[in-house]
Amino acid sequence: MLLDDSPDESGDMSSPSLRSPVLERFYLAASPNPIAFVDESMRQPTSVGEGPAGEEVSFYQMAAVIFSHARLDAIRERLVDLAGSTYWHTNKKFRGTLADRGDIVDMVEVITQVSEWNVIAVKLPLAGSSQGDIARARALCLDRLVRHLTSGTGEEAVRGIVADNNRDHRLNGADERVVDRLRRSGAIHPDVAFTHGRMGDEPLLWSADVVSWAVQRNIARDDGRFILPAVNEGRLTVIDAVDGKLLNMKHPLGASAFARGPSSQRPGLSGSPGHDVASPTVPARFAVDNGELFVPGQSVARDLLRRIRSRREAARKGRVVFDVHSVSGGIEP
Repeated sequence: MLLDDSPDESGDMSSPSLRSPVLERFYLAASPNPIAFVDESMRQPTSVGEGPAGEEVSFYQMAAVIFSHARLDAIRERLVDLAGSTYWHTNKKFRGTLADRGDIVDMVEVITQVSEWNVIAVKLPLAGSSQGDIARARALCLDRLVRHLTSGTGEEAVRGIVADNNRDHRLNGADERVVDRLRRSGAIHPDVAFTHGRMGDEPLLWSADVVSWAVQRNIARDDGRFILPAVNEGRLTVIDAVDGKLLNMKHPLGASAFARGPSSQRPGLSGSPGHDVASPTVPARFAVDNGELFVPGQSVARDLLRRIRSRREAARKGRVVFDVHSVSGGIEP
């Protein structure tokens, strides 16, 4: 199926699968700049702090998928066609059949093809498992993600951000305060607009859901099979939410993944000469099995944590690191 990314000549930019007049108006106001769609995922700590190697490493992350404004309608309908309905939730897909898991890979492949870029902000480890700990990590990741997404200029810069609606309305309010504080401080462009939407009303939010889930699967379980299409195309940037620096997220092989050689590695979104993510090439469609052959671990998370802590230690000797509590968004423990 070819993607027709040309605007409707009638001037009506809405597509039948968009069920939110509020978002439709939001997109019109943000035209012609790209729109970023945001969702989160996490692994909560099993105990206070992170201890011996046998313990799970906790983290919180936010994913953003950027789409060209002119292609929003065409991309939305393509995602609906791929899903076969107006409903998608990656967690439920993973718990389904082998074909359902293949659908996740197909969805990531399509999103990789049609997106402008994908960005992950990760806070690792979490300070704890309380509501306040999670709220502060969320605010920190959103702060860093919004700064990164909107740093460009001109019509190619992101000026509209849609985050998946959270059931806890206090978190949604805290999100709004984070972005408002960035605007008022001059950290981001004053025209950056931010709102929340529901996946049932806006299929484009599925993109952030599936990318966030796939990256979470790689960090938490060393299972990079699902995020592989974005990795191989070099369209994924991973940043440390604390200092904004790029992270290389390695992809150790599970027992059911068969390497075929090094992946393509390209410079990051920020223009750095380094590479955002490195991964071996794995034939994902053949590796997306029922997990019986897959041996999960957390070497990706521990590798990230080691490098982050080493950088923190070096930073303490020369400068003050980014204050986690300064972007708590007003949420108290």
